Amino acid sequence: MPLCYCEGSVSRTYKKVKEALKNGDMDVVRDLCDLGILLVAQERYNENRDADYPLDGVRIGLWLERFWYTLENNDLLLD
Repeated sequence: MPLCYCEGSVSRTYKKVKEALKNGDMDVVRDLCDLGILLVAQERYNENRDADYPLDGVRIGLWLERFWYTLENNDLLLD
């Protein structure tokens, strides 16, 4: 079953990221951020959306920033 965006999926993923950060489960944080980036990127590519298009009430560009900054700020970027 392919992963794809559906209403609320990015918001739910980001909420889980914050919970995993709070619990210190950094492997889960990395996996969820990767999932969030994938969901946003697929929607943007498949539906030809620009960075200002809202997903779950938030601009695509802001979602990407949130996930990437979470990875970067917690030293979770892979080499």
